[in-house]
Amino acid sequence: MINLSKITDYLLVYLLIAFSGVPFFYRANMLMMLGFLVFPLVVFVVRKRKIDRFIVYYILIALVVQIGQMLKFYDLPIATFLGLHIRLLFAYLTIRAVGNKTIGYYTNILCFSVITSLLFYLPSYASGFEPLLKSAVVPFFDNPFIKESNYVYHPNVILYTINTKGEGLSWLKRNSGPFWEPGAFSGFLILALIFQIIQTGTINNTKSKILILGVVSTFSTSGLMVLVILLLFYFLLNKKLGYRYFVMPLLAIGGVVLFFSVDFIGAKVISKINFTHSTYNTRFKSAWLDINDFIKNPVLGLGRSEKSRFQAETRGRLIHRNNGVTNHLAMYGGIVFLIYFYLIYLAFYRMCIAHDVDKRMAFFALVIIMLIGFSQVYFTRVFFIALSMMPVLFNGKKRIIKSTGSFNPDYVLEHRYEE
Repeated sequence: MINLSKITDYLLVYLLIAFSGVPFFYRANMLMMLGFLVFPLVVFVVRKRKIDRFIVYYILIALVVQIGQMLKFYDLPIATFLGLHIRLLFAYLTIRAVGNKTIGYYTNILCFSVITSLLFYLPSYASGFEPLLKSAVVPFFDNPFIKESNYVYHPNVILYTINTKGEGLSWLKRNSGPFWEPGAFSGFLILALIFQIIQTGTINNTKSKILILGVVSTFSTSGLMVLVILLLFYFLLNKKLGYRYFVMPLLAIGGVVLFFSVDFIGAKVISKINFTHSTYNTRFKSAWLDINDFIKNPVLGLGRSEKSRFQAETRGRLIHRNNGVTNHLAMYGGIVFLIYFYLIYLAFYRMCIAHDVDKRMAFFALVIIMLIGFSQVYFTRVFFIALSMMPVLFNGKKRIIKSTGSFNPDYVLEHRYEE
């Protein structure tokens, strides 16, 4: 029997993900998201959800910062201002409509994305597959809401983006999944793996293995390094695993060996530290530029407008920023930066309580989120905004029923708690 409620939940969570990183959706103009905003709004109303004071304070803080920036720089970028509030509402209405099942559905969708991406990624090693895909299939997925910009738009078929260029090894292809590039895919997968560890308390299950396989298939420098760190955190906290004292040194040593012996990892990181890179701003140079921008207006930030942030500079190479952590600091200032990441920590902390997981995992999860954000501009994306709103989904009480971690879309959907 068709479960319309579950299908609705999956569609809502998928749209959160899609408008965060699937090029067909997130590269479109704001009118497309505004149109889709009706969907979570209707579900929110039909399910008789109540508006929390939390979101009122959240929006008020955003408004105060925006008004302060407007008065400081005499600039009123209407589209940018409205765009932020559309994302805030989309994030809030969706997670409140779906409830604390959101993280379970997110994990399942990312597992599905790994499986479907492999159906495109593995054949891409055949020389004629990608040209055939681009000529015969991609044209059917042109989105009229996407306009030309300074940034490269890679062809995609919604479920998969054709952006497999190797790093260091000419024969190596990388899996972008449905996201704009492989590094972005790895970050979303690592977030799903964090959710899975918190929900189940283990990585010894089908979904965790699928997610880890997905991260490896991206061959993302930052993704692989952060995966090793996450696994080290996991073994450090899991006292029930007697073999952790054997596995942890192996992971650490293996990570060091990979860093210095594999060109696309060690050599790439060393090249990124070069602040004088002649082609584009690396993540380290971006951090340096962002910190200098932050110093100019540390309380309210410089905003997202090109006029205030980049003094009206429009050349893509010069305004390119790929360090999400410092970019967020420069755009919104120190106060919002601290509040935003505290809310993400609080979300993980309450998840840990709900699933009876060591609460230190919340701190480690925050560290991991900031590490993946060091090389991708995630934190203005709608799903990460939703993550900062997730404290409202968990009431700080322990969940009675523990997840099995099996590949079952219905797990951890219970709402019963104990004190």
